Amino acid sequence: MTIEQQAIRGNQLINRLVIDRHTAEEIGRVEQLWLDPQAHRILGFTCKSGIFSNKKRAFTWADIYSIGTDSIVINNPPAAEEPEKPPQVTSLINREVFTDTGNKVGKLVDFLLLPQTGIVVNYLYSSNGWRGVLDGIYMFAPADITSIGSKRVMVADAAIQVPQKYSEGITQILKEDYYKTKHDLEKLKRNAQTLAEQAREKVQDLREQAQERAQTLAEQAREKYKNVREQAQERAQTLAEQAREWVQIFAEQAKEKVQEVRKAKEKNAEAEEN
Repeated sequence: MTIEQQAIRGNQLINRLVIDRHTAEEIGRVEQLWLDPQAHRILGFTCKSGIFSNKKRAFTWADIYSIGTDSIVINNPPAAEEPEKPPQVTSLINREVFTDTGNKVGKLVDFLLLPQTGIVVNYLYSSNGWRGVLDGIYMFAPADITSIGSKRVMVADAAIQVPQKYSEGITQILKEDYYKTKHDLEKLKRNAQTLAEQAREKVQDLREQAQERAQTLAEQAREKYKNVREQAQERAQTLAEQAREWVQIFAEQAKEKVQEVRKAKEKNAEAEEN
């Protein structure tokens, strides 16, 4: 049998696919495990083919070749005689769990077995009612059982006084979810604060950049205005100088014209006297 020596829950094998190793054909699905409560060992199992079929097959634990996560592979020789379920086989699932001091602690819900040998290493039980759902599942060793009845399993009180937890209940899960949610909210809050600070810094940077840009544009505008004003003053000065030159030229031309007119009059007067 090529099976890892790691304990698995019995309920995990129920309804698991059973395959013939030699033909690769489906034989059926596991319906019931054969638990020997005195030896605390799985002796074999019953498998049922189809949902509506009543056809069942039985196999011993030694017939198992391998157990995978999806199926159980069986060595199934054609001429092999099918085993019968031993008379001592019974199911302890859902039986009440009492201590040998007379206290009811819950009910048996499952067991852990070693797939290599079928040996049960622990029994699993939950507290009564909603407490079992809320508190989780606990376990005790086969050696802690003091007696087994048709409806009850009695265990040593010492094994229950300090219970060994197998899985967490809803209360612990909700508590873990609460702290995880709280942690996530705090992380989101920190991220939001960081983003807000980054946004403020970005706005401040943009404001400073805008102020610097506005100041630069203002300086450029003042510089441009100054250049334009200087150019306008230079142009006005040039035009004024040109105007003065033109006035001077016009004045000289006018003076020459007046002199020419005076000379012409004097010449005409001399001519009339002669």
